[in-house]
Amino acid sequence: MQKILILLFITSLFSFAKEITFDEALNLLLQNNKELKSKKLDIKQSHAILDEISANNYGALSFKETYTNTNHAGYVFSSKLSSRKATFADFGLASYTGPSSLTTAPKDLNYPKSVENYETKLTYDIPLFSGFELSNAKDIANLQIQANKVKYEYDEKLLTLELLKAYNACVASKEYVKAVKKAKKATSSFVNFANEMYKEGLVTKIDLQQAQVHDLNTNAKLKEAQNKVLLSHSYLSFLIGIEIDDVKSFEEVNISNIDLKTIQNEALEKREDLKYIDLNTKSLKKDIKIKQADYFPKIGAHIEYGYSNDKLKELNENQDFYLATVGLNMKIFDMTREAKLEQSRIKYNKLMLQKEQFKDAIKLEVKENYLNYLSSQEILTEKIKAQNLAEDILHKSEEMYKNKLINMTDLLIQQASLQKAQVEVIMSKFELTFNKAKLKLSMGKSLKE
Repeated sequence: MQKILILLFITSLFSFAKEITFDEALNLLLQNNKELKSKKLDIKQSHAILDEISANNYGALSFKETYTNTNHAGYVFSSKLSSRKATFADFGLASYTGPSSLTTAPKDLNYPKSVENYETKLTYDIPLFSGFELSNAKDIANLQIQANKVKYEYDEKLLTLELLKAYNACVASKEYVKAVKKAKKATSSFVNFANEMYKEGLVTKIDLQQAQVHDLNTNAKLKEAQNKVLLSHSYLSFLIGIEIDDVKSFEEVNISNIDLKTIQNEALEKREDLKYIDLNTKSLKKDIKIKQADYFPKIGAHIEYGYSNDKLKELNENQDFYLATVGLNMKIFDMTREAKLEQSRIKYNKLMLQKEQFKDAIKLEVKENYLNYLSSQEILTEKIKAQNLAEDILHKSEEMYKNKLINMTDLLIQQASLQKAQVEVIMSKFELTFNKAKLKLSMGKSLKE
């Protein structure tokens, strides 16, 4: 029983905490991210809007059942006529006694008994011509489906960039812990041989205390570094939807030899955010045509078929009726039409200007990312050289301290210099990868490629 409990405990640990690669994290992000799920619903909603507009071409069929109980003279007379049960008495002829009675108000007509009536009918309404409003609205709906799709692709790329940043932040924090642990090992060794030299009377107590202070400060930095690991893991877990325990090494981003002009032109062809604006400009152009529909006649058809009777179940062919109408409606004078049309034209022209401005902004963004990428490459090379040099200086300084050529302060300065160089190399690796990723995305490519 005890072995089973231990096995279940170990299994639960691996279920809730694990080491994860970037590709695994990316798959989990695309599966679990709620923001992306919401964007997918936007695409579904735009499909539903298209279906609604397309359905107008088929018209609408309705069923209607109306029960009436009234003594209103007009309704009673109309009800009897509809059910084909009107008699001459309903016209008031019983009160007619000759030409002299023409001014007499017939009681049977004006004060009828109350009647009950059931009217059952099917109606069908369909637009025959909408001034091209429906066809243009359908085109806009199709454009919005495409716009939502490219927006989803663009937002997905932005999230993968955020994931890369979070993932490599976890790796950087882990590497920083290793660097601080290495520094801790060095400062502990400083304390040990300072203590030995102090016992032998070769150094003052101040040297020993300086080493101890530096060692304690390194302890504090180690605690801070370990907390940064936990925080970075928490954010990564938030993005992918599961708890993680550890990550692999830095996720590299591959970029081949690139020419600035080439990648700027490539960005203008591939960028989803630019495609999104382009699709919206096309939508606004179609909206102008929708506003122009007010200058065309609108034609629609209405068809009815039904029964009218004073009893619901007694329906027969002698009491049915039908109605078919075709109507034309055309505005002759309406000054608001031109105002609405002008507003649509202005919106379209504004977005066209914004589109051209956005193209310039994309070129600038690509150039900035390109220059940052080149700069971060050079910086990393220099930082690695500085770290190697700092390591060499520290080793020599340790020998010089043991030979009493320098004091503890100088030695600690060199150790701090190495630790700083190690941190800068870690951050430079992080910045280089992130800048490469930003450049790749600004070119219109995906980190999944």
